[in-house]
Amino acid sequence: MTALHNSPYQFEPLPPSDARQKALLSKAGDLVRAATALAGQRVPPELHVLLRSMNSYYTNRIEGQHTRPHEIEQALRKDFSANQELAAKQRLAVAHIEAEAALEQRYSGEAAVATLL
Repeated sequence: MTALHNSPYQFEPLPPSDARQKALLSKAGDLVRAATALAGQRVPPELHVLLRSMNSYYTNRIEGQHTRPHEIEQALRKDFSANQELAAKQRLAVAHIEAEAALEQRYSGEAAVATLL
């Protein structure tokens, strides 16, 4: 029989020990410095394409319209599944990607930033 969790302490996060935490905090600091160095740099267009697919994958998964990455890539090549239910999900994934690309284009550059202020 599985034990039930019925006390609040059982739901609290268990932080690492002080000895392990020091190394983790050091790595976190390194990541913050590296991220700060990247701030303000443009994202390469090739990376935008990958990020759009990734965003579509997670958005659809959250919304219960799960498509696998290879199914999204097939859909981007207009190679839709013969399964109508999956094909509908693939079309939704493509729609998300196209909408994100359109928004990026519409709101890029300094002139676009001014419209948001």
